[in-house]
Amino acid sequence: MKRTILVLGTLALALALTSGAWAAQKYLITSWTQVKPGTIRGANIKNHTLGLRKFSTAAKAGLEGPSGPQGNSGPVGPTGARGPQGPAAPTMLHLSGQFSQTNASVATSLDGVQFGPYANGGNTGGSVRYDGADGMTLSDITGLAFRIMHSSSDDSPISMPSLRIFLNNDNDDVIFDATQCATNVPVEDAFQTFEVVGSNVRYDDDSCDGSGDHNYPGSPAGQQSWSSVVSHHGDEVISGIYVTTGFAGGADLSAILRSLSVNGSTLTFGAP
Repeated sequence: MKRTILVLGTLALALALTSGAWAAQKYLITSWTQVKPGTIRGANIKNHTLGLRKFSTAAKAGLEGPSGPQGNSGPVGPTGARGPQGPAAPTMLHLSGQFSQTNASVATSLDGVQFGPYANGGNTGGSVRYDGADGMTLSDITGLAFRIMHSSSDDSPISMPSLRIFLNNDNDDVIFDATQCATNVPVEDAFQTFEVVGSNVRYDDDSCDGSGDHNYPGSPAGQQSWSSVVSHHGDEVISGIYVTTGFAGGADLSAILRSLSVNGSTLTFGAP
């Protein structure tokens, strides 16, 4: 048997193992030390095979030999199929058509219409003008709302943006002031929706001095309900709706207008 192994080693024969998980695997025996005594069960020189008993881990490692060098990388595969088209990039509703801005401090962004910042919101500001209701009367407005967020470094109550409906070729106006002449302090740095119809408003009284509509004797002055104003001025013709930030107060004032709703139609600014 020893001579047989030596002959096989000299010829460097490939052996097919026939037991367990090592069946059908081939090994090269080049030294007697690769084969542990007692592991050979039989030999067939003609078929170049040895019958082996179950190998130990050490015996298997000896037959396997050291790993060879890594082969060269194969060729690059073909380019894959083109994937489906991705979603469209975010779009913005620019201030055009029925919308315009009163100065360059007002511009659209992905978040909405950006106002400012204004170092002194008492001296400077800007407005978004909507002309889609021009020619309608005040009583034609059955729904009016806007969604906005503002911020000021001094948390001034009068830094809150306001909405005005101009009437009679801009000679008069109805103003919605969420602070109710600085008696209410809306939160800052959070979007809020303000409903104008059904809220308290003022007519020709931007300064909150109670002067009221001096051109209309008998009409209530100061803060009053929407229905009260409509009952006295419902037939007056609209010449523009403005959302304004500034010209009242607030240091380092800025705001973002997200949407304006008129009679159930909502216009959303920025990315959808």
